[in-house]
Amino acid sequence: MKKLLFISLIVLLLPMNIRAAQDFPFAASICVNKATALIQNEKIDQAIIVLEEFAQKGSGVDKEVAARKGYDHFYIDFLLGNCFLMLDQKADEKAFVKKAAQAYERAVGKKPTLSAGWLNLAKCRYELMQMEKAAKAFIRGYETGDEKKPANLYYASVCHTLADNFEPALLVFENLMAAHPGEVLLEWKQTLVNIYFSLAKYKQALPWIQELAEKCTGEQKKKWQEILLYQYLTLKMDQKALDYAKLLTRIDPFEPKWWKALTHIYLGKDKLEQGLVSLMIYSFITPLSRQETNLMADLYMGCNIPLTAARQYEKWIDQAFGQTTGQTADQTADQAPDQITDAVVDKICKIANAYRAGSEPGSALEWIEKGLAMKTDPDLLRTKADLLFQKKKYTLAFHTYEQLTQFEKQKGVGFLMMGYSAWNEDKTTKAFKAFTAASKYQKYKKEAQKALAHLQLL
Repeated sequence: MKKLLFISLIVLLLPMNIRAAQDFPFAASICVNKATALIQNEKIDQAIIVLEEFAQKGSGVDKEVAARKGYDHFYIDFLLGNCFLMLDQKADEKAFVKKAAQAYERAVGKKPTLSAGWLNLAKCRYELMQMEKAAKAFIRGYETGDEKKPANLYYASVCHTLADNFEPALLVFENLMAAHPGEVLLEWKQTLVNIYFSLAKYKQALPWIQELAEKCTGEQKKKWQEILLYQYLTLKMDQKALDYAKLLTRIDPFEPKWWKALTHIYLGKDKLEQGLVSLMIYSFITPLSRQETNLMADLYMGCNIPLTAARQYEKWIDQAFGQTTGQTADQTADQAPDQITDAVVDKICKIANAYRAGSEPGSALEWIEKGLAMKTDPDLLRTKADLLFQKKKYTLAFHTYEQLTQFEKQKGVGFLMMGYSAWNEDKTTKAFKAFTAASKYQKYKKEAQKALAHLQLL
C-alpha cells in the first residue's frame, strides 16, 4: 500500500496579503518580514530564532498585550512549522518534522479554519507514520479549504488504509466519489480495490477491477486483467471466466499466461480436448516447465493419444536429467545421477504404459529396463511381467513375477501369475506350488483354487 501514496513535504504558504489584513499586528508583521527575508536567503536557522524569540515574548505579558502585539498569532506558528520542514528537507531528520507538527498543531488550534495548516500537519503526521492523525488532518484540510481538492480526501483514505482501518478508509473514499464523481483518478481506484479486498468485499470490487482492466495500459493493464480473471474464478463466475479468457487470447494472443489460464479453465470443466489445444498453443509461445510437460502428457493420455503422451513423458525425463546433471535420459543407467527420485520412476512407468497402450511393447520394455536399472520398482516389474506374458515369453514372465513377490502388496498377484506362466510352459509342479501360494491371499483365493482344481484334473 505504501507504493500507492507519496506525499512530498511541499510547504503550503498562506497568501501574502494576510499581513495587510487589519487583524495582523504591526509587530508581528515586522517579525514575519524579517523571517521571510532570512528564508529567501536560505538562512532558515536564523529565521527560526527570530520567530521563536518573538513568540517567547508573549510568555511574559498578559493575553491582551500578547494579542495586540501578535506574539501568539497563528501565522507565527505556521511560518515556524514551514521553517522546520525546510530544515528537514536539508537535514533529513525526523526531529524537525516533529517540531513542525507541533508548530502546525498550535497554528490550527488558534485558527481551526486554517486549511494550509491542516494539510501541512497531515503531511508531517504521514512522515511520522501517524496514519490515523494524518487521515484526520487531511480531512480537516479538505473541509476548511476554499477549494475542495479531491486529492486530500484520497490521501485521507490511504492513510486510514495504511493504519489498517479499512471501514473508515472506505467511508472516506465513498465520500470522495460522491463529492467528486468525475475527478477520481484511475490510479486512485486501485486503492479502492485494495480496500474492498481488505474487507473481503470481492463482489463490490468487481466493477472497479473491470474498469481498471479496461482502461489501464501496459503492464498495469495485464496485471488488472489477470486479477479480473482470477476474481471471476474465485467468485464461481465460470462462464464469465471462460469468455474473458477467450477474449484475452484473441486480443493478446502472444501472451502465454492467457493460454495457460484458458487451459486450466477448460480442465476445470473436464474439457480435456480443449484444454490440450490451449496448452499446445501455450507451448508454442513459451517453453514448458516440467510440471507443464507432465500435464500435457497426461492430457494426451486422457485424450487417448498414448504415443504422443509417451514422447511428452520422455521430454519430462530429459528435463529432469538435464536440470540435475546435464545428461539425458537416454544415457546409461550407471551414469544416472544419485538423486533420481520416485517421481522420475513414476514417469517411466507412465511412458511404459503409454507405449503399451499404443501397441509398442518393445519400446515399453526398453523404458522399463532403464527404470529398473535405477530402482527396483513394483509397478515397473508388474508392467514388465505382463508384457512378457502377453508376448508369450512365459519363462521370463515367471521369473519377473517371482521378483514381484518380494513386495508385500504384490505377493498375491505375483504368485497367481507365476502359476499361469508355469502352466503355459507345462510346468505343472511349479504352477501347482505357485497357485497354492496365491490361494493364501483373500483377493486371489477364488481364482487360485479354481486353477488348482483344473490342474488336479490333468
